[in-house]
Amino acid sequence: MDRRTFLRNSGIVAAGTSIIPLHSGCIGKNPNDLITIGMIGVGSQGVERNLRHYLKYPKLCRVVAVCDVSLTRATSAKNLTNNTYKTKDCKVYQDFRELLDDKSIDAVQISTPDHWHVPITIMAALKGKHVCCEKPTLTIDEGRLLCDVINKTGIVYQVSVEDRFEPVYHQMAEIALNGRLGKLNHIEISLPTPELPKEGLEITKPPKDLDFDLFLGPAPEIPYVFSRTFYHFRWYDAFSGGVLTDWGAHYCDTAQLASGNDLSGSTEVVPFGETRYYNDGIFNTAYQFDLRYKYANDLTMRLKCGDASIRIEGDEGWVESVGWTSKLAASNEKVLDLTTKKIALPTASDEFIDFLRSIKEGRKAIYTAETGHRTSSLLHCGNIALKLNTKLEWDPVKEKFINNPDADKLRKRVMREKWSYSKICPDFKY
Repeated sequence: MDRRTFLRNSGIVAAGTSIIPLHSGCIGKNPNDLITIGMIGVGSQGVERNLRHYLKYPKLCRVVAVCDVSLTRATSAKNLTNNTYKTKDCKVYQDFRELLDDKSIDAVQISTPDHWHVPITIMAALKGKHVCCEKPTLTIDEGRLLCDVINKTGIVYQVSVEDRFEPVYHQMAEIALNGRLGKLNHIEISLPTPELPKEGLEITKPPKDLDFDLFLGPAPEIPYVFSRTFYHFRWYDAFSGGVLTDWGAHYCDTAQLASGNDLSGSTEVVPFGETRYYNDGIFNTAYQFDLRYKYANDLTMRLKCGDASIRIEGDEGWVESVGWTSKLAASNEKVLDLTTKKIALPTASDEFIDFLRSIKEGRKAIYTAETGHRTSSLLHCGNIALKLNTKLEWDPVKEKFINNPDADKLRKRVMREKWSYSKICPDFKY
């Protein structure tokens, strides 16, 4: 893809110009009205980052409902909301379907485990509700289905990842896109290895306030284990893709954007060295790996476990950030100078502000379903290469593996029948 096509499709604008809204006016509401928000999933991320941010913007939105499979968590989120607004109006739901049926709600924030991201988004979109959703998708094919539904319904969709709006990574991408590094030749990314919990590892009965069957949803039926059900769901492959799709979704978003592959992806991924998986009967994702990617323009990228860092190298210099949102370092000061630039990336103070303004202005959000799907696909390709322990060639246009039927089978997963996409969205192909 040439740079002009990339800039047009990604919504990047020339410095000094503005973003053109897709539609004039506000979608479905008077511009002076508050956007009503329903929070689906109010665990640590759902509350401490997401809910608290919406509560900071009383002139743009109003949180009117919260939902969680854990009634204890939902009640706590309701209390926080009511205490902030000094009211008793916030509604509480345990089943997200009841929240989606609430016609007073304009938009939803989805902060559930990964395996629920796409099903709930699709159900919300088909009811005409705008969606801001945590990363990533669970499989490649459901990511494509997500994009198809968003395109068909025309709702505003924002990937709820802060990297596009963090000054450090925003600056890093602009440095690369403005040619400060010359021709890019390599990206080096390191992901921190998570610590597993030491408690809550026994199989027990679910607490009475938890709808565990609804938590499982499309995932296979498994016993309840406290640590695997809440934050540490990330290390069980029926719910998520491990550290690769967790931390990788952050740094690889910047890599995709900075390299001009925001709407594409790599053409090759190869696992190197020994891959280590959790194998304790509770968790089972990879926690040590070394992946080498290659793009069509011969750009290479290494994705390994270690610290938290990203480094972009070109034939005229390099730039890096070691440590989450740490200050940029570069081969020389000239690299960091963006006083004058031909390319400016759209941004906002955070993803929530951009989501709300996108609804008000009737335009696409900055981090769209398509760009999120492309980053997730890159990571899913990596997990599939690790699982098969083989080099994979990928066609980012057809979104298929080349001459590898075993890998193609892993582009999707079997879902529990009552939550299958044939039931959720029968008019769309999956």
